[in-house]
Amino acid sequence: MPFSLLKMASEHGIVVEYWDFQPPLEAVYWSFPELPPVIGLSNALFEYRAHFRCVLAEELGHHFTTTGMVIPKTFFHYRDRLEVSRAEYRAMRWAALYLMPLDMLRKAFRKGIYERWELADFFDVTEDMVDFRMALPDIRDKLRTMVM
Repeated sequence: MPFSLLKMASEHGIVVEYWDFQPPLEAVYWSFPELPPVIGLSNALFEYRAHFRCVLAEELGHHFTTTGMVIPKTFFHYRDRLEVSRAEYRAMRWAALYLMPLDMLRKAFRKGIYERWELADFFDVTEDMVDFRMALPDIRDKLRTMVM
């Protein structure tokens, strides 16, 4: 279980609840003024620790990066879809930076850990999270100098 992430949620007054969501829904973040924010996680996440960590980190990312209500709706205007996409990107970026910090990536590379699956094991994240993290600008711009 990702105790450091759950501890962070608790320290910030975020209630974490577990529900039987219908796939593909795995998690939600909900915040309303004067009420504690809530992260709802699917009970199915307990099957894979790395995936659980990534999903919880992304939901924490919503807490730390999202302003206003960004709840997907059945019918949107294009600008609404763009705002949801931006909010998802910001939350995912926060999660990737938290779960795979640059200094730890340097250590992994220096140890000869380069393969996607090796990085996923090293950081206890999914391979999709590795792909996302490696595409962020701080890696693209510094990849050559990290290994040296």
